[in-house]
Amino acid sequence: MKKITRAILVLLLAFLNTTIKAQTTYKVHSHNDYAQELPFWYAYANGAASIEADLFLKNNSLYVTHAEAEIVEGRTFQTLYLDRLQKLQESGNLRDVQLLIDFKSEAYATLQRLVEVLEGYPQLLKADKVRFVISGNRPKPEDYGKYPSFIWFDHQNLDELDQIDLNKVALVSTSFKNYSVWNGYGRMTEPDLEAVKAAINKAKKVGKPFRFWGSPDTKTGWARLTRLGVDYINTDQPALAQQYLTNLEANTYNKKTPISVYRPKYGYTTGAKPTNVILMIGDGNGLAQITAAMVANQGNLTLTEIKEIGLVKTTSHDDLITDSAAGATAMATGVKTNNRAIGVDSNGDVLTNLVDKVSTAGFNTAIVTTDAIYGATPSSFFAHRVERDDTEGLVADLNESPLDLFISGGQNQENTIQKKFKTQSLESFETLHEPTAIYLGSNKVPSATSGRGAIFPKAVKKALDVLSAKEQPFFLMVEGAQIDNGGHSNNIGDIVEEMLDFDQAIAEALEFADTHGNTLVIITADHETSGLGIVGGNMKEGRVQGDFLTIDHTGILVPLFAYGPQSQNFSGVYENTDIHHKILETLGIAVENGK
Repeated sequence: MKKITRAILVLLLAFLNTTIKAQTTYKVHSHNDYAQELPFWYAYANGAASIEADLFLKNNSLYVTHAEAEIVEGRTFQTLYLDRLQKLQESGNLRDVQLLIDFKSEAYATLQRLVEVLEGYPQLLKADKVRFVISGNRPKPEDYGKYPSFIWFDHQNLDELDQIDLNKVALVSTSFKNYSVWNGYGRMTEPDLEAVKAAINKAKKVGKPFRFWGSPDTKTGWARLTRLGVDYINTDQPALAQQYLTNLEANTYNKKTPISVYRPKYGYTTGAKPTNVILMIGDGNGLAQITAAMVANQGNLTLTEIKEIGLVKTTSHDDLITDSAAGATAMATGVKTNNRAIGVDSNGDVLTNLVDKVSTAGFNTAIVTTDAIYGATPSSFFAHRVERDDTEGLVADLNESPLDLFISGGQNQENTIQKKFKTQSLESFETLHEPTAIYLGSNKVPSATSGRGAIFPKAVKKALDVLSAKEQPFFLMVEGAQIDNGGHSNNIGDIVEEMLDFDQAIAEALEFADTHGNTLVIITADHETSGLGIVGGNMKEGRVQGDFLTIDHTGILVPLFAYGPQSQNFSGVYENTDIHHKILETLGIAVENGK
C-alpha cells in the first residue's frame, strides 16, 4: 500500500510543484520530517521549501534518526532522501528545495562521510537545485570555508554574525524559546514581541534568511511570524502550513478608504403601527461577515448603529443547513420547506407569500436585488415551484404575481417578463403607474469588485422615492445577494465589499425611515456562508484577516436588526418563519401560513 501511495505522489509532483511555486509567498520548513508517515514525499509534494533530516553516523552509515538508540536498519539518508531526489532529477521534476541536515553525531566525522555520500550523486549536485545545509552539530565557523561548494551551514549564534565569514551560511536559526514563552494563541506580550523582532533583525541586518525552531506551531503563530519577517516557518504540519500560508494574503483584505456611515436619529414612536416595511436580506451574511466589513471600515457600519437585535434559526424542513430557496421561503411565507423549493411547502403545495398577502391589503410591493429577479431569494416572494432552477416556471409565476416593481439582474428573460412588466431605466424612472422592471444586468448584477459602483444603494433610494410618492403603503424586499458569492469562493475581499455595499443600501433605508417616521426596517440573512472566522487584522488600518471552514452554507444562527415602529418585537431568538408572522402582526394583517 505504501508503495502505491508513493507512486501516486511521484506522479502528482510535477503538478503540485507548478501550482505551489506559482502561489507561494512564504516558505515552510518541515521540522522532524523523518517522523512523517512518508518522510520527504509528504513535505515535498505539499510544497515545503525546506525539509529537515536528522542524521546519525554509525558504522559508516548515515542513519535518519533523532538518536542512536532510535536507529532503524534501512532508514538511511540515501534511501529516504537522496535516492528520491535523484529520481526526481532524472524525471525532470526536481524543484528547488533546501535539505536541512541536522547532525546528531559528532560534526567533523559525520560531515566527512556526508560529503563522500553526496559525491556519489554527481547528477544531483550538478543540477544545483538542492541546497544541503548543515545544522545541529556543526564544525566551527572558521572551518565552514574548508568544505565543498555544495555544503552550506545553518548558523545558530546571533551574537557573532558580524564576526564570522558568512559566505557559506545559508540561513540563521535560533530557538524561539530564548525570546518568548508565547504558545501561538492570542498575542505575544510587548516585551516578548520586541525581543523576537530584535532577533529577526540581527539576521536581516546581514542579509541572511531566518528561522526559529521551537516556535508555536499554530495558524496564528505561522501568520504572526511570517509578518514579522521570519523566512522559514518551522512546522510539524507542512501540508496544513503550506496551504494556510499560500492563502494568507488572499484571506486578508485592507480597505484603504472607508465608506461613510449613517447615524440613525431614533425619532420614531416605538409603539406606533408602521405604514411601510422594508425587509433587507444579506444573502450569506452572518455575524462574521458583518464583523469583517466593520473592521475593514475602521470600526464603523450603519448596520451596527441599530439597537434592536435578534438571532434567527435558519434550518430548513429537510436539512439542518438551509439553502437560499428554503431560507427565503420561510421568511416570505412563514412555513419551513425543503431545500431548493420556492414558495411551496414540503409537499409541494402553494403557499401565500408576503407580496401576495400585503397586496390584498392595499400595499404596493417591490423588490431590489443584486441577483437576477429569478434568483432563489427574490423568487420566494412571488413564485411557487418545487425546484429553484426552474427559471421558466419562476418567470411565468412572476408574470402572475401582484408585484409592482423590481430592480435587479435578469434581463436575459426580458422578452418573457415584458408581457406584464414594462422595462424602464433607473435614470428615467420617476413614477409607478404600471408593473415596472428595471434591469441592472443580464443575469446577476455585476459584483462590487467588478465595477458595479454605487448602483445598488441608488436603486434602493430610487425605489423608496417612487414608492413613497404613492398614496398607498408599501412593502419592499431588498437583497444584497452577492455576499454569498464571496463566501462560496472564500474571498474575504468580495465579502467585505459586498457587505459594505449592502451597508450603504441600509443607510438609504434608515435615512428614509428617519425622514418619514412610519417605516419599519428589518435587516437579516437567509443563512451564513463559508463558516468565516475573523483571525487577525487591524481596525485602525482597515485590515481584516479571515479563515474559512467550508465553501458551503452553515447552520449557525444569523443576526437580525430592526429599526422603526414595533422594532422591539424583533428582539430575541426565533425561527426564520417568525419573521413573516411578526411583519404581518405589526401591520395588523391576519397571519395564515404556519400558525
